[in-house]
Amino acid sequence: MLGLAHIKWSCRSNIAYNIDRLRELNVSSIELPQIVVVGDQSSGKSSVLESLTGFAFPQAPGLCTRYATQISCRRESESSVKVSIIPSPGCDAAWAEELRKFERTMLELSNGTLADIMREANGRMRIKMTRDEKDANLQAFSQHILKVEINGPDQEHFTVIDVPGIFRNPDLGMTTESDISLVRNMVETYMRNSRTVILVVLASNVDPATQSVLQMATIADPKGSRTMGVLTKPDLVTENVTRDVIKDLVLDRRNKLQLGYCLVKNRSADDQSSTLADRLAQEEAFFNGREWRQVSGSGRCGTSSLKIRLKNLLLTISKREFPNVRAGIAQRLDQSRNELRNLGPARKEHAAQRQFLGQLGSEFQEITQCALNGSYNDKKVFENDRDFKLIITITKMNERFANTVWKKGHKRHISPTWNNEGESSYEVAEGGANQEAYQRVLSGFPELCEFVDEEDYECPKPKAFTEDSITDHVESVFQENRGPELGTFPGSILAMTFKEQSEKWEPVVLAHVSKSIMIVHTYIAKLVAHICPDTQVRTQLWEILLVEELQKAYIRAMEHARFLLRIERDGTPTTYNHYFNSEVQKKRLERWNAAATEQAATLYTESNSRGQARLAIPLGNFQNFVTNKDNVQHVREDLLDVLVSYYKVSRKRFVDVICRQVIGHFLLDGEQSPLKVFSSQLVMGLGDDVLESIAGEEQATKYRRAWLEAEIESLEAAMKVLRG
Repeated sequence: MLGLAHIKWSCRSNIAYNIDRLRELNVSSIELPQIVVVGDQSSGKSSVLESLTGFAFPQAPGLCTRYATQISCRRESESSVKVSIIPSPGCDAAWAEELRKFERTMLELSNGTLADIMREANGRMRIKMTRDEKDANLQAFSQHILKVEINGPDQEHFTVIDVPGIFRNPDLGMTTESDISLVRNMVETYMRNSRTVILVVLASNVDPATQSVLQMATIADPKGSRTMGVLTKPDLVTENVTRDVIKDLVLDRRNKLQLGYCLVKNRSADDQSSTLADRLAQEEAFFNGREWRQVSGSGRCGTSSLKIRLKNLLLTISKREFPNVRAGIAQRLDQSRNELRNLGPARKEHAAQRQFLGQLGSEFQEITQCALNGSYNDKKVFENDRDFKLIITITKMNERFANTVWKKGHKRHISPTWNNEGESSYEVAEGGANQEAYQRVLSGFPELCEFVDEEDYECPKPKAFTEDSITDHVESVFQENRGPELGTFPGSILAMTFKEQSEKWEPVVLAHVSKSIMIVHTYIAKLVAHICPDTQVRTQLWEILLVEELQKAYIRAMEHARFLLRIERDGTPTTYNHYFNSEVQKKRLERWNAAATEQAATLYTESNSRGQARLAIPLGNFQNFVTNKDNVQHVREDLLDVLVSYYKVSRKRFVDVICRQVIGHFLLDGEQSPLKVFSSQLVMGLGDDVLESIAGEEQATKYRRAWLEAEIESLEAAMKVLRG
């Protein structure tokens, strides 16, 4: 059984020891299990600490608690007391190093020696100790931690943290109104730690409900699940009513704290010579007296009972929270490393700045190449945001554009029944940006407003044949523009009718190119934000380097789209595609078939054994196909067949060149496309002044980098502690 007890004690000691080592590393982002002693000034807090740990703050001017004090007791074969300083997390690096070097050791607690050590520690922490000190760099309170380790063969592993007492009125020449707030904030910070046991020290002769420190604890711990009350100075309680209230609290009769209250007796202010053993004996005798005998057997009276409760409570919390602490440290280490990685290497020199931007440019091009090739498995960026799958979006937009020009791009239908120009219809993904989304993109990128259409174009349906006959229109144009030609028409009439029939192409094309530019621009902005989380660098990169070059690329795309529109619609209708002749012949055959059907009659022949009727055309009616047409009708029909055939050839050709040249070349793949602007080659050509403007680190970034490096160092050391 002794062996098992020793193993359990060793396990408890190791957990508590590791928690203390983690606290020494001062990892600000990790909450550690701890007991924090809080109380108003003159509540008896120092006496409670002395009884629990054997450590007594020296009673000397200027040596009252001005900072958090971590008091750790450890069982060691040799007795010693070591005093050191743990710098606050936000401390200047040089000063922090100076504070860490402070370490004083003595063989036993000596009030005189301890007073000298604390004066020296106060000096290192720049604490003002007397009213006569006028140095502006001195302060009444500090965020640093004084660490006191008490080792000895009779000690048990136990750690508490003492914080300055709450006070309400400044002390002229020593403390100010701002110091009152500083101390209150310091105490509240410790209380808010979800793994902190709040030990609230309350004087028994003062109504607990009126003590602000208990109210602060209630705010930090509304359920009272981690707050324990310690009632002091019971010997000063003279009224039976007050004494009964204290007893009820100790016996959980009127208690809102789940950890309850304990009752201890402080040594008197005049007692400067008694030993700890003497005081424990006096305390036991006091509670065995007639007035307090009712609660003496509750297990909540006396320093010994309090210490046992606190040790067991701290051990329970430490064992329960240790896995969470380990997970929290690992998670925070990963986050800090990622944030530091996102900051990139330190960029004090121009070479480092050029390398940093060059790496961003290379990463941009690698991801973009995958986005254009559809290689979405190669980069994680494609997993969570479909906007990075650029070629999918652009392909769907091109398909919708082709579909719109095909089904709505002509001004008038060419026949009473529209049959998709004799082609089989196919499904095209619907959707795309609505007007609200269109305007939202433009408001987010005002630099696009100068050269893209600010209103999305909704292509109207073509005019119905019965509403505005294209046949009549073609004849009207011919009659108003005919020349001396016989049996034919001038090429200018075909050009005029084609231009009018394709008048919707320009707004459709410019809207399509504008939306494509928005898609590409949004992709570039999001990708730059992804690869460069540093807001300052990203903003400078965007405004100084990218926007102007991107605008040039977009302008080239829009100008080329207008150039293609002029070539296709304003020039002389021309094609060398044999498909045109096939279409003309097909249209003429359709017209002949329609006329033949009108002349056909139903005949019955002997060879038809079943006596079925067949359509036949009397030989004499063939001449009506030609001879019954006047010159205008013949030219009109011929002009309409050529117009419809040429429109179909031109439409197919035009849609392809817009998608291949304007979208594919000028916006996606071309050497001068906007997707090729940000690259390592661009960075290599930048001057030193531009590099400094874009990638030079601001002071805030330098501070953040230094803080992260220190944090990572502490977290890595913490992981080593946890791994044993």
